[in-house]
Amino acid sequence: MNPLRLLPTVVLLVLALLLASCGGAPLASVVASPTVVVSESPIALPSPTPIPLPTSDAPPATVLPEPTPVLPATSLPEPTPVPSPFPTVTPPPPTATAAPAPPTLALPAAAFNGTLLFLRDGALWSFDARGERLIVDRVQEFAPFTNGDVIAVVRTVERQFDIWTVRRDGSDLQRITNDRIIEASLSWSPDGAALIFAAADASDPLPQTWPEWALWCGASQIIVLDVASGQRQALANGCDPALSPDGRRIAYSAPPTLRDLSLAGGAPVAGNAIRLINRRGENAWNFARADGADAPAPNTGMLVYAPAWSSDGASVAYHRYIGMQVEVDINLSEIGGSFEGKGRPFAEGAGWLLPSRFAPDGRRVAVIEHNYSDARGFGGYDSWSVQVVTLDGSRSVDLPQGPVTMLGGSATRLPRAAGAAWSPDGTRLAVLLPSGWRPDVSQNEPFDPTGAESPGEIWVWQPGATPSLRLVSNVDFASPLAWLP
Repeated sequence: MNPLRLLPTVVLLVLALLLASCGGAPLASVVASPTVVVSESPIALPSPTPIPLPTSDAPPATVLPEPTPVLPATSLPEPTPVPSPFPTVTPPPPTATAAPAPPTLALPAAAFNGTLLFLRDGALWSFDARGERLIVDRVQEFAPFTNGDVIAVVRTVERQFDIWTVRRDGSDLQRITNDRIIEASLSWSPDGAALIFAAADASDPLPQTWPEWALWCGASQIIVLDVASGQRQALANGCDPALSPDGRRIAYSAPPTLRDLSLAGGAPVAGNAIRLINRRGENAWNFARADGADAPAPNTGMLVYAPAWSSDGASVAYHRYIGMQVEVDINLSEIGGSFEGKGRPFAEGAGWLLPSRFAPDGRRVAVIEHNYSDARGFGGYDSWSVQVVTLDGSRSVDLPQGPVTMLGGSATRLPRAAGAAWSPDGTRLAVLLPSGWRPDVSQNEPFDPTGAESPGEIWVWQPGATPSLRLVSNVDFASPLAWLP
């Protein structure tokens, strides 16, 4: 055969192969003879054919699950926004309802009766249905007269602690003492003519920790001061004076007499008595004693301190500091008849306790606890609480040394409250709680992990219920409180 006759066929075949490799038209459309494409060309397997092969080799079962989770994942957010346009239908979580619930400030007269006294930035303020008022600045402590028209205050002026008097509206400010001693624990006589207080040659105000309290009390005297003339009379050595409602007798804490060589350089820090005297310092007798032993039996314990009279003068309450037991400073609050003593425990506490506050009817007592040695290691408001005891009946309380029978059938504690004052009708208390307080925070976790002694808020609390009405903000940490008619 003539090779030249085959040349056109060879040229066509080369062109077809080139077109197939470049993705051109199929070879069958270029070459009319199918024998050239199928039987004579070993390259007849087209290059596009391997492309679908991996897809055909992959098992269908492994391909299908991949899009399956994608579809529900993209569909889940679709129903989620559906209830969001209707927040009033879905109840809010408990933490959301606790914070905004209480009203603050600007209360109508029907919502709050009386006048509150408190400290803010070291100044004495009042709050009533009309709002807030600054009374006087640089105040450490205050004691309103019975009707609240005149208030005795301990002010710090030029590094000196002195007693001043001022009216509730801030007028008629008068200086009563002018010396280098520190006054504390002010009480008015019923006629308003005299002030009873403790005065110590010390550098700091009366502390609420042990043994610092013992050292301060050992340097203090009980003083009666005639307000009009400024004349004073020292009645006895000691601190924590409390005047009876009829103005005839004074209960106070006598100085410690037992030395502890391991503390405070061997100064007396234990063993003392609650003593009662008349207005002239006569007829003194030991109402309750502490023999310096850390045990809860009668007349034992490290110290007795902070006497307080019932509203009718028939009883005196005080605290007995037992001492450290199982990493906790144990205190028992006791009460006895004002003419016979024989105190019985009615409450327990830790750290150091402030003087008891009797309700006007005398059947309930509020005790403010400052657990400065909190075994949990908490500080700030977490180391404070207020306990209210109803004195009717009895109950049993477990303490490290065993169960103790307490006077009073019920006791209610409000943790993190650093101050309290009864309302004039005795149905509620004003309590000082941390800023942003909520009732749902666990007692096993600190409210403020820093233990900050920051300003707080005054709430109204009815024992047995949750505080529900916030009155005042920006109140000094551990500020004393008073609720006047």
